[in-house]
Amino acid sequence: MVYTGSVVEPPAPSRRRRYLLVVVAFVLPAVLAVGGVLHVHGLLPAFVPSGDAPFSYNGYSRVLRHVKPDGDVDFSAMGRARQELDTFVRALATFSPRSRPDLFPKPEDALAYWLNAYHALVLQAVVDDYPYLESVADPWLGRFFWGRSWPVGGQRLTLWALEHRILQKEFADPRIHLALFQGTRGGPLLDGAPFEPAFIDSQLNDAARRFIGDRRHVRLEGNTVHLARVFESRREDFLAALPAGRRDTVLQFVWAFLPDTCTDRYGCDTRSDLDRVCGPKLDKCQLAFTPEDMTLPDAAARDARAGAP
Repeated sequence: MVYTGSVVEPPAPSRRRRYLLVVVAFVLPAVLAVGGVLHVHGLLPAFVPSGDAPFSYNGYSRVLRHVKPDGDVDFSAMGRARQELDTFVRALATFSPRSRPDLFPKPEDALAYWLNAYHALVLQAVVDDYPYLESVADPWLGRFFWGRSWPVGGQRLTLWALEHRILQKEFADPRIHLALFQGTRGGPLLDGAPFEPAFIDSQLNDAARRFIGDRRHVRLEGNTVHLARVFESRREDFLAALPAGRRDTVLQFVWAFLPDTCTDRYGCDTRSDLDRVCGPKLDKCQLAFTPEDMTLPDAAARDARAGAP
């Protein structure tokens, strides 16, 4: 049987429908792009729950018992007893210098809070993906730092926003670059105690000395000083912290935190070594910047390597 009837053409889209398609095609990507920018920069609002208990670093301090003396972290043990870590992270949603400025009246209070908050969020992010996460570096352009956000005192903050929009912009202390644990073996290592407002200046000095005294970060070979990449990427921050007349090289900042002697670390480089090789103005040495080891400072992986035949 052959059908000989006429074919009915579908009606042409109405003007309103075409208008809606244009709006969707052009406006929706723009909205998503703006939303993505707000997300990364931590500018999206978050609900502030009422606090069930006073804010304290006591529970977080117990979390840091899983940090080894050499800076490696027992992520496996931390994950098995993660309740105190999760409790502290939940408290960040209620208490912050933004939502409760009465609890953080001084700059030292705020800086200690933001450093501890950053480290707690890094730890939770690692524990959530452990043991499958081997490095915070991934093909998604730093997804670890900008892909996830947490409610913190009325805002949803990514690690990127907390570091760049708060710690760097509001405090402008280059020692933060040498104290900020970011989940890498080659960067600043985590301390076994939280930052405390009353001691934060000495704690930052200790972190700078620990970082600069590590030969993976500062090493003198011949007339070349091998420096961690952070001294190149944050060069202007380090120079801005120096007195006028000493802002020609980041070695001036490095010199300030090098040890006078090597009594604690055999074979370390000292201030006199730098003076002798690089000259009184520290301008006679070449600088070479070394890439950062982005693997996790995982104590279990270290122990496995030590036990391997």
